[in-house]
Amino acid sequence: MMKNVSLILGLVIVCACTSTDRRFSDGMEVIPVKVDHPTKDPASFLEKIELVPLETNDSSLTSIGSKVVYDKEDNLFAIFSKSAVYTFTGGGRYIGNSKKRIGQGPQEYSFVVDMNYNPYLKGIDFLNPYGTVYTYSPAFEFISQRKFQPESVVNHLMALDADHDIFLPGEFSEVLFADRKTRQITPIPYEGTISGGNGLSSQNNLFHIGDDAYFVPSGLNYYLYRIDAKEKKLVPIIYLDFGKYEVKEEDLPGSVGGKRTDSDEMRRKLSEDVQVRRKYVKSNCVVPMLKLFSDEYVYVYFVKKNMGMGSHFIYNRKKRKGALLEEEAPFSMYPGFALADNVLFALCEPDWIERVTDRKLMSAEEIRKMEALKEDDNPVVVKYYLK
Repeated sequence: MMKNVSLILGLVIVCACTSTDRRFSDGMEVIPVKVDHPTKDPASFLEKIELVPLETNDSSLTSIGSKVVYDKEDNLFAIFSKSAVYTFTGGGRYIGNSKKRIGQGPQEYSFVVDMNYNPYLKGIDFLNPYGTVYTYSPAFEFISQRKFQPESVVNHLMALDADHDIFLPGEFSEVLFADRKTRQITPIPYEGTISGGNGLSSQNNLFHIGDDAYFVPSGLNYYLYRIDAKEKKLVPIIYLDFGKYEVKEEDLPGSVGGKRTDSDEMRRKLSEDVQVRRKYVKSNCVVPMLKLFSDEYVYVYFVKKNMGMGSHFIYNRKKRKGALLEEEAPFSMYPGFALADNVLFALCEPDWIERVTDRKLMSAEEIRKMEALKEDDNPVVVKYYLK
């Protein structure tokens, strides 16, 4: 998996685009993202590093997969890998996998594109691209099934509350509000996307912090949104300011896409223009690949070099201070998949653990865990504790 990430990121080189003066609405938090001048002392922003080796046995054996979620309240990890989901406790103990639920029969699924934890049903939601959602317990006992009829295929979901779901269509710059009782779907467009497809597929676009729900757009978009369930709208709350490296849409060739059209010819032309822009951005611009945030921190993983594993920017929202860590300076962090309180979670293959940790920030017990790992063990959850 790490080789695949390296291949993707190796396509990107730096583009310094001058940002324009922007006017923000009241309450917008502007985060100044450091792109240059990395820290040489990880202890300045990291408190410690801990490891959670995931239990390895014949049933639990998995890979890093395409998506990982963590639920803080139930202390649960779920890994989506090769059409199946694997669940583990927060301590790494294996719970179960969904292979027994793959099929054409009742209470089974045959094709899914996304999964997410549903705190209201205490289970894992599986989404097929045509709007059917299957929910199973962490041990994969069947809980429920609900069907919606979106206008186009959908590729991401989240239970917004006990009565509503959120979907992301693969084609449009919209968020879909779905009412479970009426089955009505309300599309809400959002702004700010400059180029689609530039980012990692492992980005968790929809998540909760406490009782509030949030949306992080895929692709090149500097805005982070709060989801207003009552008003059915998206409220931009954070802007990632890349300074002189910010990409201006008017400087780019092609098109961002995401627009509705009834013309086959227009759809074909739009698809071509989207690919032109996507390739240009990959080859010329500083690209934020992952964006996560909690009440206390903002994390951005971005690429600015033609080779290597990219850079990690961590911002303390209360202290209003940020730190930048680049590859091998003095160690390479692994891209995160979740941020809960002051802990950044990453999932890494065991043979990479030495490269993505720093022994100076690990206790003797954590070092012992690391040295006991075998190459064919399951992936390891790395917990970076932020200061």
